[in-house]
Amino acid sequence: MNEYRTITAEEFAEIAPALERYNIFSPESVCRFVDTKLEKTYDVYLLKGETKTVLKKSGSANGDAAVYARYFETQDFAVPRILDNFTLGEASFVRMEFVDGSDARGCTPEEGGRIGRELAKIQSRYLAAGGHTEQADSYFKRNLFNRFQKIREHLQDAGKVFSYVEQRFFMAPQTLIHDDLLPINVFVQGQQVRFVDWEYAQIQPYFLDLARFAFIYDMDENLFISRETADSFLRCYYEKMREHPGFSISRKQFELDTAVSAFCQYALFLSFCQDAEKIKSSVDYRYLSRIVDYIKAEGLPCP
Repeated sequence: MNEYRTITAEEFAEIAPALERYNIFSPESVCRFVDTKLEKTYDVYLLKGETKTVLKKSGSANGDAAVYARYFETQDFAVPRILDNFTLGEASFVRMEFVDGSDARGCTPEEGGRIGRELAKIQSRYLAAGGHTEQADSYFKRNLFNRFQKIREHLQDAGKVFSYVEQRFFMAPQTLIHDDLLPINVFVQGQQVRFVDWEYAQIQPYFLDLARFAFIYDMDENLFISRETADSFLRCYYEKMREHPGFSISRKQFELDTAVSAFCQYALFLSFCQDAEKIKSSVDYRYLSRIVDYIKAEGLPCP
């Protein structure tokens, strides 16, 4: 569960210079965002008052504000509004409108479909042809090629599958991806959907966000959303993207691209495993093996 808890005096002192900008001088006026399920605390703060707002601290000089200025400023997308942004030393801050509701973990199939359509609205706006760009080449080498080298010996015939992954990475349409689209970064309240935390957004192959949202699991190895919700998310996303004339991808290719997305995600997670003996017993390995088998059966030419 995500919640805002009372801030400690020590935590308040760390961001006090930023809070002075809004005439906030007391810890009683601030709460900090925590995820009790993941046991993780974030540099995101709820500022109380007549109108609740959220202050986010980032180590990146560009962060959310730069993404908003380039992609969201004049668009009506499902993202919270930025009200202010500034830097203090090496830290940057954005003040945003407060997003009420629950995050998308455990959301219903209907809500999953709504999320898929809203994501497609953003990504169809910035859709472009695939190809080798400096940003795409760098992302591929850093997050895929180098990671895959660490695990390829554990996957039989995975080299052929990786060649297919590479082919799709540079052939598939590119667009603005969130690049951390966990269900925790999507909020739902009634008919409203809001995507938050765009700090890592960039132009990359369209499919990279799909598995990050649909096929991620918690520490107990339970998927954050049900298979029915994932199916609804993917179906509605595809149908909305197909309205764009530049998205001429068949449903079968879309399903393969979704598998490529899952390959990228599980390979990334698996590469963090330091114990080679534990790799084959991990949930990442089980999921990745299934994806490899699917791509070999559906995406590779018959021998």
